[in-house]
Amino acid sequence: MIETIEQAFKLHDKYQFEIKLDYALLQDKKTHYQISTYIFIPASLGINPNSYSKADFYRDVQNYIRLKTPLLILRDFTTNSASPLAVIEQITSLESWANNAECIERLITSLKFLSAMLKSSIREHFNLIHKRISEASPDSKIDLLIRNLVEEFLVETDKIASQYRSFYRIFNLPNVDAELFAAYKFTDESVSLLIEEGAVEMFQIAETYLKKGSKNEFKQNLSKRVEAETKHRKSLGYSSILKEEEDNEEYASRASDLKKYAASVLYLSTAIRREGTGLEQIMFAIAAGLSMVFATVVAFYFQRRYGNFTLAFFVALVVGYMFKDRIKELGRNFFSGYLQNFLYDRRIIIRTLDGKHKLGVLREKVSFIRVKDVPKKVMTLRNQDTMEIVDNLGQVQQVICYSKDITLFTDTFESVFSDVPEITGINDIMRYDIRAYLKRMAEPVQERNYLENGELKTALCHKVYHLNFVSKYTAVSSQKEKIYRHSRLVLNQEGIKRVEHIPI
Repeated sequence: MIETIEQAFKLHDKYQFEIKLDYALLQDKKTHYQISTYIFIPASLGINPNSYSKADFYRDVQNYIRLKTPLLILRDFTTNSASPLAVIEQITSLESWANNAECIERLITSLKFLSAMLKSSIREHFNLIHKRISEASPDSKIDLLIRNLVEEFLVETDKIASQYRSFYRIFNLPNVDAELFAAYKFTDESVSLLIEEGAVEMFQIAETYLKKGSKNEFKQNLSKRVEAETKHRKSLGYSSILKEEEDNEEYASRASDLKKYAASVLYLSTAIRREGTGLEQIMFAIAAGLSMVFATVVAFYFQRRYGNFTLAFFVALVVGYMFKDRIKELGRNFFSGYLQNFLYDRRIIIRTLDGKHKLGVLREKVSFIRVKDVPKKVMTLRNQDTMEIVDNLGQVQQVICYSKDITLFTDTFESVFSDVPEITGINDIMRYDIRAYLKRMAEPVQERNYLENGELKTALCHKVYHLNFVSKYTAVSSQKEKIYRHSRLVLNQEGIKRVEHIPI
């Protein structure tokens, strides 16, 4: 069951990386996972509890939570009853659908799902091709392994485009809502771009791996497909046309906007708040009460013994007040530290985009921990390809533990998304900015002198630093089920050089 969590750790740009977690919805009423990620930081970078607070960490983190894109293989788009194409056809066959607000909303949702799902399906189709190529033995005929997949792309994308564009005569009528017709055109343009981009990538695959006979045929057919899609967009006045001698600023902006428009159907609403604020205030009130009890007892005792207007009673009141203040602060610190063992820093309520339905709760906390408190298994994985856990100058590295606890309400997902393709889980995307780690780094390129055959020569040395990430995933319903992942960021003063995935 724990294998239902999938992780993707990848570079976003030179200053940010992205961890994408896929949580599958289980059959239970609730789906519950826990994730702990340990970040091992060289001490020379100066990242420690005094220089890098919780507020700093959460400032550098961006979280996005969205539905996991339902997946169909390409041929299912025109044959499966769960396909958005089938849903669109079913809704538009209803009487007076164009005047029904609920039907219009369902159609717009289905149009967005079509674009989002087609993007994922084309990506998975290419992943399958690359898998076939990578797993092929040296004496395999790769041409035979992938030829039918190239043909499948051509045939099925043509069917998808033809069936979708057959709806144009239905939506291009005076009684059709303007927003719905706009959604149809956005999706039409998006589908055309996805097919064209896929055909260009497939052209490169055909050029590299297919034999001469089939290569020329497929390259010709793929070229025709690209020309047909470009012609289609031009005929309808869409602006997403690449032009060789221009900066194509409008094309890039349009393609990005269309991608965001389709993806908007997947995003969920989140509300972030501190966890345990009410309990914390109760504990602080108890600390204040205890300090007041002490001060009152001292005052009563000295008043009874020495009277009201005596120097001893006056001194006792002052001392009682001093200790009352200290007891109050010590109590606050004690209860605050005690609560941190049980409470998380933040609680994120996950809802549908309209905010009407609560789908789950994500809790998260971050803290520096001592190396000796790192779980043994995690430490073993961190050191599996290194000599020791001590970095330069003999300083012990710092360790950040970032924990998440997520509960998803499976039955709510089933009821809320009953009218869309099956939702199998959610994506939790964390984007982390590492610029805080770069401030104390040495120059990225340094010169070193060396001797060779009695001559003095100079070599360039690239100075890099390693951030190791070891993650532990637990299915709460079965504490024995755990999986681990180890990834490494290679950094220099200019940002992230690369991401390395360490096999376990």
